[in-house]
Amino acid sequence: MIQRIQSLFLLQVIILLGFMVFFPVSELISTSTEIVYKLGFTGIKAETEINAPFSIVPYSLLVALCLSIAVVTLFLFKKRMLQIRLTIFNIVLLVGLQGLAFYYTNAAGNELDASYSFTILFVAPIVSAILSYLALRGISKDEALIRSLNRLR
Repeated sequence: MIQRIQSLFLLQVIILLGFMVFFPVSELISTSTEIVYKLGFTGIKAETEINAPFSIVPYSLLVALCLSIAVVTLFLFKKRMLQIRLTIFNIVLLVGLQGLAFYYTNAAGNELDASYSFTILFVAPIVSAILSYLALRGISKDEALIRSLNRLR
């Protein structure tokens, strides 16, 4: 399972999305109060305050869904067609996750009257989508090889 190149790509996707769970994607600095807010998996929270200004449940659910699909896809190595379908679905979700992260950062910046900056993890969904595409190519090559071997029989 892990010796296949697509499994390594999917493992990298899992690691990147795992980082998105634990680390913030962007930082917002309020221009009036100088409070630093961080957008992460649990919401937009200030470093000095306990409660979050507002919740970002769809973002958190989408990160969890993309992560769980990547984990399930990694272990479906015997069902290549299902693995292909799940990988394509995950690529679409990852592109949507990138847009949603930008939307929430921009909306929070406008609502909190803050300037925002992105961390390196902001590009993790796009990098994960690229890695998923590379895994998809490897899965497709395996499927083509198996079908060609079945024709020879």
